[in-house]
Amino acid sequence: MKGLASLLIAGILTSVAALAGPLEMTFGAGPSAAALGTLNESIGVINALIGELNETFDVHPDVSGTIDLLDPMGSGISLRAAERLWLTDWLGLGAGVEYFSTSTATQGFYEGSETSTIDIAVDLQSVGVTLGGRLTFLDVGLRLAAEAAAGYYYLICDRSTTFEVPSEYPDVLSSVPPDGAGRYTGGILGFEIGFSISYPIAQWFTIGSTVSYRATGQTSVTDATGAELDLVGDEEPDSIDLDGVTVRLAFSINIDLSPDGEKE
Repeated sequence: MKGLASLLIAGILTSVAALAGPLEMTFGAGPSAAALGTLNESIGVINALIGELNETFDVHPDVSGTIDLLDPMGSGISLRAAERLWLTDWLGLGAGVEYFSTSTATQGFYEGSETSTIDIAVDLQSVGVTLGGRLTFLDVGLRLAAEAAAGYYYLICDRSTTFEVPSEYPDVLSSVPPDGAGRYTGGILGFEIGFSISYPIAQWFTIGSTVSYRATGQTSVTDATGAELDLVGDEEPDSIDLDGVTVRLAFSINIDLSPDGEKE
């Protein structure tokens, strides 16, 4: 039985190899943008608080100092590695792993009767695993193709907050961002569509670029205790999405899997 099973497996693998076209291994990197849901809205709320404090202490005789506002999150770098099996000259199917990162931070002090520190840092990373395909619709030396993929994106959000308001502030703030640090994680489903242009330098080596749009749902992220991310501290958890556009430069190595094929 073991011998029969071995022969059957060998036969299947031989048949797949006979039918298979080139295996394409692609590596790419480039700028990416993501909307990030209400995470940027929370950053806007924090910036409004910092702006109010800066305006107050800019004219206050007993307190000096100013704090830079947080930059909006969403712009970052995307890295991708993928494999694609070309079933025909124009249709390839495969899988990929991609990484995206974006962050924002600010730090400063107010000097009054005591030193008050505002130190905020937020870092978001995502790792996505996708399945999809590429359809070449024009090949005239330059190759134009459409792409589509769907997958799962794992989110990691690190935040660290120190928000001290000088005692000289004349009013009472209804809420301030909670102090502390933590790592929050979660997952989200999504899909990507895009277009690519590529040029084969050799049979085995291709360079090109892609422009793609990514759409996901929204999700919250939680720490080890199950608490949801709430940058503002208003008891309304931040929801995150990865909707956005990515542009990558890429190169591909093509390996011929047919029995008589070889990389040239």
